[in-house]
Amino acid sequence: MAVEPQPARPRAVRATGATRRAAVTVAPRTIVLLVTVALSALVLLAAVYALRTIVIQLVIAIVLAMAAEPIVRYFERRGAPRGRAVGVSFALVVIVLFAFGYLLVRPLVDESMHLVHDAPALAQHLSRGDGHLGFLETRFHVVEHTRDAVDSGRLTAAAGPAWGVVSSAVQTAGAILFIAFLTLFVQLGGRQWFDSLVELAPERGRARIRRAGSGISTAVGGYVAGNLVISVIAGTVTALVLLALSVPYPIALGVLVGVFDLIPLVGATAGTVVVAAVALGTRGVAVAAIAVVAMIIYQQLENNLIQQLVYHRTVKLSPLAIALSVAAGAELAGVPGALLGIPFAGAVKVVSQELVAWRRGEA
Repeated sequence: MAVEPQPARPRAVRATGATRRAAVTVAPRTIVLLVTVALSALVLLAAVYALRTIVIQLVIAIVLAMAAEPIVRYFERRGAPRGRAVGVSFALVVIVLFAFGYLLVRPLVDESMHLVHDAPALAQHLSRGDGHLGFLETRFHVVEHTRDAVDSGRLTAAAGPAWGVVSSAVQTAGAILFIAFLTLFVQLGGRQWFDSLVELAPERGRARIRRAGSGISTAVGGYVAGNLVISVIAGTVTALVLLALSVPYPIALGVLVGVFDLIPLVGATAGTVVVAAVALGTRGVAVAAIAVVAMIIYQQLENNLIQQLVYHRTVKLSPLAIALSVAAGAELAGVPGALLGIPFAGAVKVVSQELVAWRRGEA
């Protein structure tokens, strides 16, 4: 009689160390280290925020030093030591700035002297409602409003805001002077600082870091050179338009527009307002309208064509990258962000290229 085999019972698997959940333990030293790093980062961010004005001035000085580096290298290739090359390049920049200032200030001084000399006659014409400024009295009654303001003491009350404007102008001048000396110091010691930081990196990565630093310096210098080229074009076009319209002081106004054009977003508009005011006061409404239309047409050409062509050659960025970097910088930090958007994008491009080369194992 056949006996059917019994099915095999599954064996109970005893829990071993492989099937148990692994216990994760964190050493107290690791927790202390993480807390210390987090607190240090917070303290660093708080310090940067508290010193944000000085940090921004230092960044501007570094950008200006990178922009002037090609001039310094030119004199170094001619055999001049680093200190002498920096001194000569700094002196050249100061001379150029003083020349621009002279071209701007001399017409203002001449017109101010003429205004002081002709003030009594202008006041008589204004009070009678005749002459070039007679419409101010006939339409707006400027003389009566001025007398009422003097009698009521409102002019004395306006001394406070006026003093605030003077104080702001003095602070701005001090900040510009401080940035100039910071730029000089960065030029003198920036290379040693960079070499010291490179020495902290591993030996195999130093060449790549040096190459990235040189590329960033080239991008920043190219941006500043391109910005100067665009400003020269803007000043030249303005001077030619004002010469054609017989507006006084076309060279000085062209230089002023070129300086304003260095400032993104608001610079071109401020230059247009100044040109329109001078043209309106000297040549009338029709000439001022023609000058404003010509300036607006040029601004459109500059924003949509000239900037793309110039920065594409100097910073090696595509037109889309240029437009996005300016828009993003303006959205994040206003005028300073728009000013630093393109060089920052150029620096990001250089660093990204070096990172890709490092990931591919290229030298």
